[in-house]
Amino acid sequence: MLKTSLRIQLIFAILAILTGCVSIPVQPHVLNRDTALATSVDPSQCDANTFLSARKTSHEPSQMLDRNSISILNWNIYKEQRENWESDLRKFSSELDIMLIQEALLTQDLRKLLKDQNRHWSLNTAFYYDDLEAGVMNASKIESITSCGIRTTEPFIRVPKTVLISRYPIAGASQDLVVANIHGINFTLGTEVYQQQLNGLKNVLAKHTGPIVLAGDFNSWSEQRLEIIKEVISALSLQSLSYKNHNRVTIFGNTIDHVFYRGLEVVSQDTYKVTSSDHNPIKVTFKIPDYKIARND
Repeated sequence: MLKTSLRIQLIFAILAILTGCVSIPVQPHVLNRDTALATSVDPSQCDANTFLSARKTSHEPSQMLDRNSISILNWNIYKEQRENWESDLRKFSSELDIMLIQEALLTQDLRKLLKDQNRHWSLNTAFYYDDLEAGVMNASKIESITSCGIRTTEPFIRVPKTVLISRYPIAGASQDLVVANIHGINFTLGTEVYQQQLNGLKNVLAKHTGPIVLAGDFNSWSEQRLEIIKEVISALSLQSLSYKNHNRVTIFGNTIDHVFYRGLEVVSQDTYKVTSSDHNPIKVTFKIPDYKIARND
């Protein structure tokens, strides 16, 4: 059975739906700053071949990631419901290359922050909350080559959770960086739908032979869920960060926010304890290892 805190979350989620705060888009869609500021774009449910074959004609070095410093923030911002979320997000993200945000709510405050930082962004909509788009967001200082989304419906409350996968060019490297942002299915008695969501993600990433970052709020609150994650990262040859502190949030003793990677070297990493969300942000800087640069150039 679901334990007490998950039951409480489930009750609040059902109440939000019943009171009309939450509505579900009929068709899955991704919003994209660069192609459709307020218009939906078909995400094709992340067809791996389409996603990996998309090309930009050319990139200037200023429009590419620096192979010696690729900085990423991963954070569930709790639909911006707590005080100081904006000041904390500005503080943690101001100099970073890529933000991976879960429970992003497309408020005017968030739009302004993204505009002030001149971020290119995509948001895979899970639902509307008080008529505002909510879901997972990838926001970066350079434009992605392409992005695609996966939407999976929660079995109990029927509110979807989403995944967003983006590709970014790296200066001096022959392969792009693929970054996947997940908000994991939460309210289940078994793991069938959770496995389905992770498998959909894995099937896309498995076709990419270059560097990968997979991060997000995995809702990995049980040993069974952690085993599914272990199977996925093993199949994709991903590594886990060696966390230097214990600031990641836990449920039932299990951490729920993770960053996994492949084909990259960790330069620095930290997790910050905050009161502006019910999750704590993870910040990490990667580089392309020298031996890979020598091989690719």
